[in-house]
Amino acid sequence: MNQLILISVLAITLVQADLPVHCLRHQIVGKWKMEVSDVQLRGVGAVPCGHHVPDTQHSSYKAGWEDFRASDSFELTLGNDYTVTDKDRKQSGSWTMVYDEGFEVEHNGVKYFAFSKYEPNGVDYKSLCGETLIGWYNNQKTGEKGCYRAKKADGNVDATDSYKLISVVQPEFIQKNFTNHKEAVDKLNSIPKLWKAKAYDHFEGKSLLELNKMAGRRRHYQGKTIKRASFTQLKSNDVSDLPKTYTLERYLDPPRQQKQCGSCYAISTMEMLSARLKMKGEKITLSPQYSVDCNYYNQGCDGGYPFLVEKFASEQYLVTEEQYPYKGDVGTCKKIDFSSSSKVYGAKNYKYIGGGYGMSNERDIMLELFNNGPVIMNFEPGQDFMYYSSGIYHSVAQHDWSSSDRPEWEKVDHSVLCYGWGEENGVKFWLLQNSWGEQWGEQGNFRMKRGTDESAIESMAEAADPVIYSKSSGQFIEISQTNLRKQ
Repeated sequence: MNQLILISVLAITLVQADLPVHCLRHQIVGKWKMEVSDVQLRGVGAVPCGHHVPDTQHSSYKAGWEDFRASDSFELTLGNDYTVTDKDRKQSGSWTMVYDEGFEVEHNGVKYFAFSKYEPNGVDYKSLCGETLIGWYNNQKTGEKGCYRAKKADGNVDATDSYKLISVVQPEFIQKNFTNHKEAVDKLNSIPKLWKAKAYDHFEGKSLLELNKMAGRRRHYQGKTIKRASFTQLKSNDVSDLPKTYTLERYLDPPRQQKQCGSCYAISTMEMLSARLKMKGEKITLSPQYSVDCNYYNQGCDGGYPFLVEKFASEQYLVTEEQYPYKGDVGTCKKIDFSSSSKVYGAKNYKYIGGGYGMSNERDIMLELFNNGPVIMNFEPGQDFMYYSSGIYHSVAQHDWSSSDRPEWEKVDHSVLCYGWGEENGVKFWLLQNSWGEQWGEQGNFRMKRGTDESAIESMAEAADPVIYSKSSGQFIEISQTNLRKQ
């Protein structure tokens, strides 16, 4: 059994790295000149706009520039309140940051998404937040898709400080193999807290670099990426009108094992959509491998964001696990013949809960769960989270339990599925499914303290609605909602 666990869990490397760009909202707010290409495609299908499939950090900054030809241009103003106004100062839509790497604009029914520009600077990269890379547009009404780019029209934005593409820990430390996990766990378990730690067998002999990769998507930028708006804090406190406990676990598939692929972003998204389909009577499990291999918005096994999986799913047919099984590494995107499929699935209404990046809160997340089904939650796990075994997780400061000779733990981000909430001895918690196999935690699941934005988990919740493609109308249609409260 120990050998089986070792083989299984050694493979749970998560998302390794995001794109080497860091831009904040105040650098994006303002007037932009938008340049769009001719329509490249009408209807469901892929428009990579010169980007690799999947994308890579080494190619994304130069993708599509040689072939891009602007056929039209116009100006939009992105407001500090996430509104979009046109040249006549009429509100025409909304916008959101996509983490600190890009932004999406919705203007008159057309969505425009691009990553902020970055470029090599010796051994470093620098961010050019007043421009975008070649991005994409998608007309929600007509299905017309094409490429676009944008540049600030109201003054230059200075490049952010460049930062090196190396670890924040010293090389002689990061490669060191630590074998004192039992000592660390004993120390953790001696500290009063609401959860128990365990020294998993597969940690023995691993370097900090390997453990760090298991914990989530490594940030190139190690500072704060999000500053929560004060009004989201205020309106999130009162949840007295909602049940004290609520679970949708019966609609979940067993926890997955990621293997050696940084695919938590794809797994959590497909599990969210699969669970919502099951709630509506569709006994389907969707394939995360398809998004790993074929999504040009993300970086395959090297990184990605659920928001961009949801976006991809709103523009493509979704593939089932049976059609495209999970492998745990990145491969060539395979075309799937849907001609004989009785049903084809997609997604719509993808969103950050609360209306934009960083705007979610406890109450809005609970309402989305209660009304529509499981959601994706993103958080910043500390090193102690790796040792979680049972109980209600809340972070413990590393200096309280870790020996002083350990190097610094890199900040990472991890995506998981939230399927409910509860309360124990007066302590509120979220019910969450991880993707590290059933041997970890509470049979692959865990609980995390709720209502305090523990590990930033209540800042970046996301969701989307699954839909069925109608061959007769050529459009995606809503699936009737089951009354969950009677089940």
